[in-house]
Amino acid sequence: MRKPEDIFGHMTWNIDGMAFGSDAAGGEFVSLSDGTIGFNSSEGEIGRIAENMKELFGLLINCPCFKDFLVDDIYKDDISLKKCAEAIEAQYRDDFNSIGIYDWDSVKEEISKELGFSVDYSIYDTTLKKFYNAGTREPQYKRTFKENDVIKKSNCIISRPMEEWIKNMLSEY
Repeated sequence: MRKPEDIFGHMTWNIDGMAFGSDAAGGEFVSLSDGTIGFNSSEGEIGRIAENMKELFGLLINCPCFKDFLVDDIYKDDISLKKCAEAIEAQYRDDFNSIGIYDWDSVKEEISKELGFSVDYSIYDTTLKKFYNAGTREPQYKRTFKENDVIKKSNCIISRPMEEWIKNMLSEY
């Protein structure tokens, strides 16, 4: 447990917390003082991603590439969310299985079983809805970056525009 990376004192947060883990891209997971879990990405995205540690592990097991789901537009209705989740997960499955060493579903099942979790076979209906609700509820976990006279405040973590690769994938699916 340590203080979150603050870029030489230029960043402050509206909710205190302690960093306890990191992802492979330089982002960090933060245990927030309100008992929830925040995420500070290396790209500047920040927000609450889970209500507690159990939900965090459920997210990471069932949706390990959760950053692909930071697109607000896909949550506008259940049909869009289901279509997007199924398309992205199908792509993960194909990519992972093409490596030829492990099977995507078997790995998820094995990790889930070992941790006493159930596998979420429809991530759009539970895992992603919990993720969206945590990320968008008030007060949102945010940061302020201040350097010289420039002040930049973070947006909601689920605020990316829909990129072309997602639009293309959804139109094909």
